[in-house]
This record gives sequence, C-alpha cells and structure tokens, in this order.
Amino acid sequence: MTCPSTRRPAAGIRLKRLVAGVLMAATLGACMSSPGTGKNDPLPVKSRQEALDWARQLMAHLAQTAGIQVNGEPEETRFTPCTGRNGESAPDDRFTLAYFVHSDVPAARHNEVVRSVRDLLKIEGLTVSGYRETSTAPANSTVTARHPESRYVATVFSTGDARMALSVTTPCLMPPTASS
Repeated sequence: MTCPSTRRPAAGIRLKRLVAGVLMAATLGACMSSPGTGKNDPLPVKSRQEALDWARQLMAHLAQTAGIQVNGEPEETRFTPCTGRNGESAPDDRFTLAYFVHSDVPAARHNEVVRSVRDLLKIEGLTVSGYRETSTAPANSTVTARHPESRYVATVFSTGDARMALSVTTPCLMPPTASS
C-alpha cells in the first residue's frame, strides 16, 4: 500500500490553485450582491434556482480545494421564509437557503480538510468565525467563515469518524419577481 505524498504542491500547482481561488472569489462573492446598511435597503436579488446553483458551485469548489469528493447521499436543501428580529415577515417571498452535502473522509484527514478550507476562505476574503481541529476520536473538526459583504456563511465539519458535511447558508434573498 502506498501512502499519499506529504510534499507541498509544486509552484505551478500552487499558482493555479491561487488563480482558481481568486476567480471563484470574484465570481461567487459577486453572486451575492451586498445589501446596504439601512433596514429598508434592497436585498440581494436571486431566484431559488440561482441560489441553489450558486450553493452547489461553492460546495464543489470547497470540496475540490480540500481534495475530497461529495458523496452520493442526497443533498439537503432548505429554503425558509425570511423573518425579522421580532418575527415579522414580508409578503414578497423573501427566503434564505441552507444547503448541505456530505463527503466520505477518513478521520485522519479531517484536520487537513478544515485547514485547506480555512486557508482558501481566508484568501477569498471571508472572516473565519470558528475553527477547531481534534486529535482524539471521535473526529470533531470544523471551520466556519462569513463573507463580510454578502453575509453568506460557509461551514465544513465532521459528522462522524468517516464523514464530513459541507454547508452554506445565505442571507435573506429577494426573488426576482418580487423586486419588480
């Protein structure tokens, strides 16, 4: 049995990863337009399908960066209506999306995965709000980061000794039909 190499990638591969990361940051960060600072400023406009496509693209990007693959389990997609701080809601179909996928990852790689994702998200301008590596069983590694302008939250975390979940939660989004 051969062990995977622990050598750092060659400069050309690192450059390709960096360029891919910058391109994804520009593309994905721009996907979620920034809201203003006032309570009645317009929300980012995105259809449910556009939000779902964006979430799938982001999770595929994180998985590829970490060197893992999304497994064949059904994705978990939760669209929920937006509610205000005091439970108020608007009749215009505003929504948030919570999107989850899973990956089969040996426990010995969980720390490596969260490190890779953390480093990528920092490069892409997200603020890491939670990070944990574990050295004992059961595996319990996690990284959580928030995009400062778009306010989406990306998380990768252990869900068992041989599994990890990748997720993204969007801020409140306005469907295109409600904005006209």
